[in-house]
Amino acid sequence: MSVPFFNKSSEEIPLVLTKRTPTVIEQFTETYGVAPDFITRSPGRVNLIGEHIDYCDFSVLPMAIDVDMVLGIRVLDESENSITISNSDKRFVQRKFDLPLDGSFVNIDPSVSDWSNYFKCGLHVAHEFLKSLSPEKFSNRPLVGMEIFCDGNVPTGGGLSSSAAFICATALAIIRANMGPKYVVSKQDLMRITVVAEHYVGVNNGGMDQAASVCGEEDHVLYVEFKPQLKATPFKFPQLKSKQIQFVIANSLVVSNKHETAPTNYNLRVVEVTIAANLLATKYGVSIQKRNDGNSSSYGTLRDFMNAYYARYHGVTVPWDGDINTGIERLEKMVELVEQCLGSNKEGFTVDEIAAALNISREAFTNNYLTIFPVRFQVLKLYQRARHVYTEALRVLKSIRLLTSTEFNSDDDFFTSFGNLMNQSQESCDKFYECSCQQLNEICEIALANGSFGSRLTGAGWGGCSVHLVPAGAEAEKVKKALIDNYYKVKFPNISESEIDNAIIISKPTIGSCVYEL
Repeated sequence: MSVPFFNKSSEEIPLVLTKRTPTVIEQFTETYGVAPDFITRSPGRVNLIGEHIDYCDFSVLPMAIDVDMVLGIRVLDESENSITISNSDKRFVQRKFDLPLDGSFVNIDPSVSDWSNYFKCGLHVAHEFLKSLSPEKFSNRPLVGMEIFCDGNVPTGGGLSSSAAFICATALAIIRANMGPKYVVSKQDLMRITVVAEHYVGVNNGGMDQAASVCGEEDHVLYVEFKPQLKATPFKFPQLKSKQIQFVIANSLVVSNKHETAPTNYNLRVVEVTIAANLLATKYGVSIQKRNDGNSSSYGTLRDFMNAYYARYHGVTVPWDGDINTGIERLEKMVELVEQCLGSNKEGFTVDEIAAALNISREAFTNNYLTIFPVRFQVLKLYQRARHVYTEALRVLKSIRLLTSTEFNSDDDFFTSFGNLMNQSQESCDKFYECSCQQLNEICEIALANGSFGSRLTGAGWGGCSVHLVPAGAEAEKVKKALIDNYYKVKFPNISESEIDNAIIISKPTIGSCVYEL
């Protein structure tokens, strides 16, 4: 499928465009003295189910949301080989840089923290794409010069992928500016090139954020697979009899510094699930093939163990391809194996205990698993982490099976069924993966007591945002009011109305990246 292109004569222009474009056109014109040629837009995202399983190669269930990054762009004459970027947020001052005349890439210095670096990331991957697409045109000549105005309303620092929205909108703008309005960009290409963009500023992200931002569709959730290849398949929410589906997204305003807490939080979880996969492999006499990707998952993932187990004990030599029913059957078996193999040690394993179980020395264990990322721990909770990963991957597949059900007895039947899966996910994140926090738990309790059918953290956790399934209209407003009265005004007595507006978003699934020709 291609990235949607709209213009003023299009029969159906998405509401998000009609709401956002007039302001961007006005701000662009005030900044540069002329109107833009076209606009690109990419949204933020929220993950509904599938937390901390992407680095185990299991699929996730995000959706694009009704906050976004919108860029107004004017293409300059051939003699003007520079790019100027301005931002509606006055914290981000205008930047201008020249485009190399020989067609080489613009330099990105990740040691310098500047908002323009994220633009340059999108520029870089788009430039690489253009060089591969038309080497005779882009190998030795500069890209076209541009004036760009950026207007984003994705909250930063809340885990809703503001950086991915910015980079996807940027890459799309560069491609459109250089290839012209008749070139059709495929969603697969835009997703593929933007997945690696943040690597140029030192962020080793996965592909969920870009997949959701590029491939989002109205009233659809996305089944994002990472193996055997990155792929985003939209699944439509059911057409209910009298109610409509909405989500309240609430920021806890708790900031977890990922760099400072990584040794006991994120990095440690990656190490624990990798060790769990290898311990299961040792116990069941199967081999996990090492990878050469330079991180701890090079020693195998829990998905790798599942494939190896089915190859040995069931003669299935082809790895799982993402099929829903097959995946449910195999993941249910994995949960059984975790209970059998690791369930007797729920207090956690010491280094010596795991080294002995893996039949390697303490030194070899330390070198293999504990030196790639800095980690701190007293015991390694392998049972809890493996149980979460397999049950969470199972919930993703059960959600898809639920969405493809032909009918529901009532609207509440759908809300209750899907909400229960979200609630189970939150319970697992809290009790087994221990990536929730008191404030997120409190927000979920308040929302559930006031009309939410399903409430859970979204993003890495340890702070950040939560997401809540609600019927649209009065019920959504009731949940919002309860959170304002019982959480925000209690925890933050001096919070302003504008801060509350930024902290709570009510959204349906929305369209992903698109271009609007003026």
